[in-house]
Amino acid sequence: MSHPLETVLRTARRLLGVSEMHGSQSLPARLYTLALEIATLGRGIPRRLNGETVLRLDPRCRFLDNSYEPEVWSWLKQRLNPGDVMLDVGAQFGLYAMLAARLTGPGGKVHAFEPAPDSQAVMRRHLKLNGLTDSVTLVPAAVSDDSGEAVLHMAGTHPSNTLAPTGADPVALKPVKVRVVSLDDYCRDNLITPKLVKIDVEGWELNVLKGATCLLANPGTIFLVEMHPYAWQSAGHDARAVADFLSAHHLEMEPLTGQSDPLREYGEVWIKTTRQRASNESLS
Repeated sequence: MSHPLETVLRTARRLLGVSEMHGSQSLPARLYTLALEIATLGRGIPRRLNGETVLRLDPRCRFLDNSYEPEVWSWLKQRLNPGDVMLDVGAQFGLYAMLAARLTGPGGKVHAFEPAPDSQAVMRRHLKLNGLTDSVTLVPAAVSDDSGEAVLHMAGTHPSNTLAPTGADPVALKPVKVRVVSLDDYCRDNLITPKLVKIDVEGWELNVLKGATCLLANPGTIFLVEMHPYAWQSAGHDARAVADFLSAHHLEMEPLTGQSDPLREYGEVWIKTTRQRASNESLS
């Protein structure tokens, strides 16, 4: 669903050649964003993502249409219930966090981890626009295997922000020092046991998992992880290191987005214990 004036402005954008790419900073793109702000009276662009309740989004997120990773969302939706706690690691603009908050309700909580200041600003606005500031806690930090500080290679609001060294990657524009937490430390300090942990960290998956061994050992916690094998070398490990970690902790992966080999192909996986597999099979 689009605002009527947005449709007119989108036509103008095409005629002017304004890019819809993430984080476009060209003058025409900034003017187009301003025009959308005026057209929507500062209330955001309405989007009915995956057929759910309408969310209002910052005009800088106009590149999103009404279908947002529907297969992954359908899987996640089957596993979240009112009162649940979810951790969204690498939350970026908070889209999954907001959708999840609608499922967990006022008795639940979503903790959204996002280290990039630009993305944090967009997420804060999204939470305010959608009345979810009490349901979602924005944690302004990166997640890794230990708590402390690290350098985030930042690309503005582009989704490729990462803790992994990027070399000559043209997308990574600016290094910035950020706070880092481990999931086990965070959950212990805040006295929470999440029902579901969603991880999207652009190649830093193994480091995040190493800091979550207590959570991984809990059969009541579900891990949904976006795997980025092409970025693992920059993070200092390879597929063998990931496989060895999973084996050492009696974990296995179930591909959710059609990968034949999740250790070598990009996509979402369910990382689970043997007990979770047995429970899932009993429901089949």
